Amino acid sequence: MKLVPQPLGGSSLAKDYLAGAESANSFYRGSPYRAETYRQRAEELELARGRDGFATVESVIRPAGPDGAALLRRVVAEGGYFVTTGQQPGLFGGPLYSLYKALTAVRLAADLEGLLTRPVMPIFWIASDDHDWEEANHAFVVDGANRLVRLSLGAAADRHPRPLWRPTLGTAIEEPLERLAGSFPSNDFHARYMTLLRDAYAPEATMASAFAGLMAELLADTPVGLVDAGDPQLKEACREVFRAEAEDSRASETVLDETAEALEDCGYAPQVQLMSGATNLFVDLRGGRERLYRKDGGFVLGRSRGEVSRRRVLDLIENEPRSVSPNVLLRPVVESALFHTLAYVGGPGELAYFAQLRGLFRRHGAGMPVVVPRGSLLVVETKVEKVLDKHGLAAGDVRDAEALLSRFARDRLPDDVRDAVRHWRGAIESRGGELAEGAAAVDPALRGAVIKTRNSGLGALGSLEKKIVRAVKRSADTTRAQIAKAQVNLWPGGKPQDRILSPLQYLMKYGPGFPASALRRIRIRPGRAGSGGGFATRGTDSVA
Repeated sequence: MKLVPQPLGGSSLAKDYLAGAESANSFYRGSPYRAETYRQRAEELELARGRDGFATVESVIRPAGPDGAALLRRVVAEGGYFVTTGQQPGLFGGPLYSLYKALTAVRLAADLEGLLTRPVMPIFWIASDDHDWEEANHAFVVDGANRLVRLSLGAAADRHPRPLWRPTLGTAIEEPLERLAGSFPSNDFHARYMTLLRDAYAPEATMASAFAGLMAELLADTPVGLVDAGDPQLKEACREVFRAEAEDSRASETVLDETAEALEDCGYAPQVQLMSGATNLFVDLRGGRERLYRKDGGFVLGRSRGEVSRRRVLDLIENEPRSVSPNVLLRPVVESALFHTLAYVGGPGELAYFAQLRGLFRRHGAGMPVVVPRGSLLVVETKVEKVLDKHGLAAGDVRDAEALLSRFARDRLPDDVRDAVRHWRGAIESRGGELAEGAAAVDPALRGAVIKTRNSGLGALGSLEKKIVRAVKRSADTTRAQIAKAQVNLWPGGKPQDRILSPLQYLMKYGPGFPASALRRIRIRPGRAGSGGGFATRGTDSVA
């Protein structure tokens, strides 16, 4: 199995930012490929924070393993920094990119510790405030028959959308667990991971707690710290930002509108569309999690249209902060206010919407972190590599399997074979006729023998032609199956592998060494990349 670094992709804004285009860079702190960008952010953090700020964050960080616990103590004792990333929780670890985000944060934190000579801890923020059950309730794997299998919990038990830290999985979890177990053959790792999953994804667990348990296991050998957005202590620490939004959400809307207009003036479309009167806060009340909109000095709920007074919202923030949560634009600000984030590792969409936030960070007195692209890897298993090599294909060639298969279609004889058979048949018929006439002149009784021999030859040629057709058909079917196998493993559903497949796809087959192998393939080195920037890579890593 090989792990091959891939370009991240994304919008023109994200691409221009990573390429160092001046038009895009003005919306960010600076290039993620320049050491000076990180030094400037570190200097800003030194001026902005006090040592007592570590007391809160220390209490909400859950180290994934002993290395994380030791690093957290050093960060607190020596006044270190945090590199953050995150993702909403998902069934069986969500897509691979969640793991790649965490590993990119690990790699970047290690590089920055050497650069800044100060401890730097990677943090994975589990966005358990998210209420999109339909996005979180499923996972994909490719089974032993090379079929894409969707493992799903089905619809949520509560008809109202709830933060993912609230509803338990229930007995519905049993079916996807059994389907996952049946998707892979027994080996040295099968029982280990099924036991782990049954413990983490137990009926009484929530999607958030189950995801945290699995991620802690996958990252146990790294210094990552996990943070749950629904943690009561964390929510209490968010009160100041929440209160500022509730008291003057118009100020936030104004700065967001100004930045969106500036982006459009530079030719970029804002990643997140803004809605007039919308605040950056959600509340979880009787009707589920809903966004707050301004109305007549108070608020109205976005879905149910129920009205909520300003006093009521401020009371929730003060006394029930778990019922209040930030939207996608405010969450990075909350995170930076709590952790004084040095750098944030994001996917292409996040890179784009961070460009909208410079004014919102300033409005809340929080500094904007350096925004860094996550690593993207393509896992090429040996069975898939053999198919690519056999047909002279690159991994990207099989993304559109139907278009590729049309090139390999061989449901008829090749022209040269068909022409040869036609000429051969014509020769048997014509020469047979000539021989029959000549033989009949010698002895009329020989005509029948020659014609019989000619017909036998034609019959034998017909049988041979059918054998060739069957062989060509078998070859076409084999090619079709091989291309389909490569496509479903590299581009499941025609989409990037790391956006679809669960990390269990490779853990179940290759064991616990997979995260470490992926970590070795991810590189971001401040001060080492040229103006083009990017992940520097070593030779291809293989896992037995």
